[in-house]
Amino acid sequence: MRRFTSSVSRRYWELEERWRDGAIFCALGVCLAGYYFLPLVWLSALAALLFLVLAWLRLDLGLLYVVFAAPFYRFPKRFDLAGLGLGGLLQRTEPLAFSLAEFAVLACLVAWLARQVLPEPGQREETRAPSLKLFSRQWQWTDLLNPPFIFLLISTLSLFASEYLTFSIREYRTVILEPLLFYFLLVHTVDDRRGIWRFLNAFVLLSAVVALASLYHYFFIGVVEATGGVRRILAVYWSPNALALFLGRGLPMTVTLALFAREKRWLYALASLAIVVCLYFTYSRGAWVGVAFALLFVAALRGSRRLLALGGTVAVAVGSVLAFFLRERFISSNTIQQRFHLWQAAVNMIRDHPILGVGLDNFLYQYPNYILKEAWAEPNLSHPHNILLDFWTRLGILGVGAMLWLQVTFWRAGFRICKGWKGEEGQIWALALMASMVDFLIHGLLDNSFFLIDLAFIFWLTYGLMRAMARLHDAVSLMEK
Repeated sequence: MRRFTSSVSRRYWELEERWRDGAIFCALGVCLAGYYFLPLVWLSALAALLFLVLAWLRLDLGLLYVVFAAPFYRFPKRFDLAGLGLGGLLQRTEPLAFSLAEFAVLACLVAWLARQVLPEPGQREETRAPSLKLFSRQWQWTDLLNPPFIFLLISTLSLFASEYLTFSIREYRTVILEPLLFYFLLVHTVDDRRGIWRFLNAFVLLSAVVALASLYHYFFIGVVEATGGVRRILAVYWSPNALALFLGRGLPMTVTLALFAREKRWLYALASLAIVVCLYFTYSRGAWVGVAFALLFVAALRGSRRLLALGGTVAVAVGSVLAFFLRERFISSNTIQQRFHLWQAAVNMIRDHPILGVGLDNFLYQYPNYILKEAWAEPNLSHPHNILLDFWTRLGILGVGAMLWLQVTFWRAGFRICKGWKGEEGQIWALALMASMVDFLIHGLLDNSFFLIDLAFIFWLTYGLMRAMARLHDAVSLMEK
């Protein structure tokens, strides 16, 4: 009888906790929408304050909205300083602009700092789900040797090499510092399997929603980019390639979960279908190459010969169809030649700036000094369309080393989890994260990879979840000894 009563009580408290989490999650969304859409400054400020308070109560749920807001950085919240009477005081005539992701991560940072000073919002012990408090330890000086901190330090040093410091500081804030703050908060908040699963599902949901919204925009609004004989989808991005870069990170993860997850595989399959269709209309060659390699990696690591053969057959069939019907777009020799000319110019730039590079967001302004005569048709390029050259020109050789170190630690943790995690669930999570990272590397060889706001947040989400899983794995292994 006692067991039955205890079981009923536990289920009751778990159900109550889910309803409470759902209510706080919805309230956070309403506050974020109010901050963005309310026209009166004081109402927007009130919504922002309420978001901060709710994030203090449930920091993990607040951080989910950083993920949800990442793709919409082109639509910042603007504050007219002149209308507020602050233009002269701050010596600015143009409005201040903050993206939703920027606001959300800074609000979560303030909430986290408040939790360090004020008593942490508690829960009744019986309502608390079983959890390993992995990050309750105090901050230590050895944390300064972590690859993310080294990457931050090298990015800071690159500012001294910048000729156009204003642009470098802007990119440093939005692409380096704030995504790293998100990573810091993530690894100090996600401390159990439920948290890992929640963030994975959040990214899958976000990818599917962006894909569906993009398809609606493509077919019913009709604002597209006509190039190479095709009409390419744009949606919330300024470029089809930017949309393809985002979806390319989500599709391998979603397909992996659709193939191997224990529950709700049909939902992941539907999400994968929406993303595939949307990715097709980007007509991004780099995206398809990245996704193909990611899925072949999944098939190889799972040891599924059938899946490997099926993936290879589908890749060859799709490539043949695209090459036949879209020859102008997919086998354009002019585009390939332009890319080689760009890479040669980037190599020449590196020869002149090997140690610290030319600085963050300075490639656009240095490129005219190195552009080859054969590449005159595209003089205004902001990056070299190659992950190695991009990191080297922006951050120097030290930046390349930092990214390589990040990759080594990520893959070491991923393979260790796939080999030693008790139960298949964690192995599938690690496989999904690694598949997304494969796309990051392969697609990055042909296009941008990291230095866009949404891509930076996604990278640190992927890296942070893998680190959280590694700590959870180590903690479980220690308890079993």
